[in-house]
Amino acid sequence: MPYTVTASFDKFYENINLPGDHRETANGRRDDIVDRLKTRFTIIEAFASGSIPRYTAVKGYADLDVIVALHYGKHIEGKKPSEVLQAVRDALAEYRTNVRKNGQAVTLYYKTWPDVDIVPASRVVDNEGNVTAYKIPDMNTESWMQSKPKKHSENISGRSGTCGPSFRKIITMIKWWNHQHSEYLQSYHIEAMALQIFSSTLSDMPWDVFTFFDKASGLMASSLWYEGGYVDTYLSYEQRQEAKKRLETAREKSRDAWHKTYGDNNDQEGAIKIWSQVFGDKFPSYG
Repeated sequence: MPYTVTASFDKFYENINLPGDHRETANGRRDDIVDRLKTRFTIIEAFASGSIPRYTAVKGYADLDVIVALHYGKHIEGKKPSEVLQAVRDALAEYRTNVRKNGQAVTLYYKTWPDVDIVPASRVVDNEGNVTAYKIPDMNTESWMQSKPKKHSENISGRSGTCGPSFRKIITMIKWWNHQHSEYLQSYHIEAMALQIFSSTLSDMPWDVFTFFDKASGLMASSLWYEGGYVDTYLSYEQRQEAKKRLETAREKSRDAWHKTYGDNNDQEGAIKIWSQVFGDKFPSYG
C-alpha cells in the first residue's frame, strides 16, 4: 500500500484505467455494426468514437461509440431523432438493444465486452463538399445537435501532447469521480471542460486535480461553448446546480488534501484519507 500521495495517485489511476490498445476490437465492432445495418440503411461512413479510442476510458464503465453516418435524404430528412433511433432498433430487432438514457444512441449488447452505442448521424458539408461536422440525435429534446467527434479526438490528442500524459489521466480520474457522484456530467462534457481548463504542461497531479475541480465548478455557472455548440444543454437547471455543488465539495476537499501534503506537517496520511473521500474506494488507503 502507498505511503505518499504521489504513489497513491499512481495506484489509483492503475485501478481505474482501461489498459491496452483496443483499436482492433473497436474496428471489429464497427464492421459488425455496418454488416448488421446495411440491409436496412444506406451507410455513408462509420467510425469508432468515444472514450476507448481517445484513451480516456474508465474500467468497468466503458462502452464503445460507433458513429454511423446515414444517407440524409433516405433516412434522416424530415424525421425526428426518436424516429431514426427507433428505425435503428427495428433493424436490430433480433438482438438485445436499448436507447441510451441521454437519448442520443441505441445500445447494442454483445456477449463479450464492449457493448456498442450506435449513434446515427448525418454529415454536414461546406460548399466544397468537405465534411465539417455531424448532426446527431437528441431524442429527449427531439432536436439534431451538431457534433465534431473527429475534431474532438484531434483536440484531445493535441492537448495531451502539450500538457503531457497527466492530461488524459486527469480526465479518466474525473470521469471516475463523476461515476461515484450521481453521474450528472456526460463524458464528452468532462473532456470539453478539461480542454478549456488545461493548456500547458501538467506536473503536479494533486494540484492539477484541484485545479480541475476549481475551474469546472466555475464553468458550471453558465453554458460551455465548444466546437460550434453548447456541450451542457442536456442538464436541467436542477441537475446543473447539483453537479456544481458536487464539484464545489470536491474542490474544497482537494484543496484541503493539497495543503496537508505541502503544508508544514507534510501529512501524507491525512491527505490520502481526504483524497479517498473524494474518489472513493478505488483510491488506495495509506500504508
